[in-house]
Amino acid sequence: MTALKLIEQQAITLDELWICYWANGGNARAFELEAFLHGAHELGRFENTIIAWALSDLKVA
Repeated sequence: MTALKLIEQQAITLDELWICYWANGGNARAFELEAFLHGAHELGRFENTIIAWALSDLKVA
């Protein structure tokens, strides 16, 4: 399940995802992460990995 779907289903919030992503070393600002989730911004491969780590930390991956 994608992060955007989880947010839409209220399983997590964007703030929860961003804080966990940032804590794992992510460099994007919250609005950049949101834009990425909606397909309006690109993030690098490593940033995608950090998003996956954040989702795993949030126990939703």
